[in-house]
Amino acid sequence: MNKQLIVSIFLVIGIHSVSAQKLYSELINGQDSIYNEHVLGGSPDSIELPVYIRQGYVMQYNNAYRIPNWVAYHVIPDYLNTPKREKKYKRFRTDPDIDNPVKKDNYTGSGYARGHMAPYFAMGGDRDKNGKYADLFDDNSDPYDDTIVLQANYMSNIAPQDQNALNGAGGPWYALETVIRKKLIKKEKMDLNIIVGTIIDNPNELKKLVNKRGETDIVIPERFYQVFIYKDDTKDYVTAGFLFPHVRERYQLPYQQLIDYLVPVDSIETITGLNFFKSLENEVKESEKSTNKVYWKELL
Repeated sequence: MNKQLIVSIFLVIGIHSVSAQKLYSELINGQDSIYNEHVLGGSPDSIELPVYIRQGYVMQYNNAYRIPNWVAYHVIPDYLNTPKREKKYKRFRTDPDIDNPVKKDNYTGSGYARGHMAPYFAMGGDRDKNGKYADLFDDNSDPYDDTIVLQANYMSNIAPQDQNALNGAGGPWYALETVIRKKLIKKEKMDLNIIVGTIIDNPNELKKLVNKRGETDIVIPERFYQVFIYKDDTKDYVTAGFLFPHVRERYQLPYQQLIDYLVPVDSIETITGLNFFKSLENEVKESEKSTNKVYWKELL
């Protein structure tokens, strides 16, 4: 990636944390490798915007809407070795790097779930290759990998999602995450790069989250998307785009089958103004024009 990006970094190396704003070109080795692991093909944005680099994902956060614009993460089978989501790993956390950060109780009584963008299930693994994993009962077992799990529950990695018709059992977002976890990664042993994001269709008529205290300034997206890229056995890249309406009732869902939510990646780029995998353009150009439904149908 050759353009400069202003980045806000929260990295834990051993037990030492670093929080600073730097230009992308000034990142030291280790920081840029984490960025490049998760944001395959370079930033999807065409202008310089702040991003937050975590060990387990990279996020562009919208301070005005108080939700992520997009979150990119890389997942391989080892990253599914996430501790059970209980005790310290169950708690949602205020992001220390965000000005005016969202808090857990901002969602209380709103009727919307705290929907993870980078999913908790993909935040495990032995990322520092020291033979140790995050431990529910031992904070010092592996502080680096422990931090990855804790950062999954940052409220900056959260957007309002309907539990019934999107991210709960029976919803298409839930169905896709289940396929990613159980089939694509665990069974097929895929090495996937995924970008998930929010879509605000009408900035002039924002729908705000209303909690037990009243209206907040957290914006509820009208749609969500997920974009995949995978290098298959022929060493060619295959892409997939999923576009989900954010409705409140299951009868409002346009499709019953997950495969029917597939759209060309090009169409999501048109809607969002983003350009995914831009440094790989010559290799993915044809794939992005298609739903690639024949390929993904066998896997979904």
